[in-house]
Amino acid sequence: MVAIPPLARLGVILSSANWTLESYFRAYAPAELGIHVTRIRMGSGGERSQAEIEADILRCAALLADVRVDLIDLQGTAIMMERGPEGEAAIVGAIEQTTGTPAFTATGAAVDALRAVGIERPLLIAPNGASATAREKAFLEAVGFDVVGSVGLDLGKKSNEATPEDWLAAAQSIDRPEADGVFFSGSNTRMMEAIAPTEAALDKPAVTSVQASLWMAMERLADRLPEARPVPALGRLFADR
Repeated sequence: MVAIPPLARLGVILSSANWTLESYFRAYAPAELGIHVTRIRMGSGGERSQAEIEADILRCAALLADVRVDLIDLQGTAIMMERGPEGEAAIVGAIEQTTGTPAFTATGAAVDALRAVGIERPLLIAPNGASATAREKAFLEAVGFDVVGSVGLDLGKKSNEATPEDWLAAAQSIDRPEADGVFFSGSNTRMMEAIAPTEAALDKPAVTSVQASLWMAMERLADRLPEARPVPALGRLFADR
């Protein structure tokens, strides 16, 4: 086996506890996309100060710049939603200024993905407790969505232990006719496997933080990658690729 230089390189800043995202990205990303991951202790919900987190984000971004990645993905939905839309945009700007590399966040990717599949009135399902879920709802409403139902499963550090069936059941428990889609928020989870079952059960598009980030990366690096094929397991967001 030899190392084949990828056609494009994606750098990912990931929570230190996350063991799910890399498997999903490598399962569904094009083989020609190199994926380079570095880790950070996120500390959302006040465990660490925003200044501490930002300093670590920029250190991680600088490490990814050493690999000469083409794009940087900050995979931290909750910590960006805590900062609000202006704070999220400021972090993206700081990464780009520090590294000279284009960047996005999972939060920004989710917003664009929701719009891409026509969701205006989402259901919000999150692994967090009530206060963190309320902050995420406020963020989504601040950027123009009408969140018609939300639930936080309060899983703490066990967010990756909930099964895809758990996430589907959570979406079904708060579904209502006026909702036109589902947003599963959170990266250290098995929500990806709930996308297709949720869309089939509710007949509504479903977006997750991880799915949206992979979609955003492929959109922004499309000129370097082969034409992508539809990926049924990743739902309507990937259906027309």
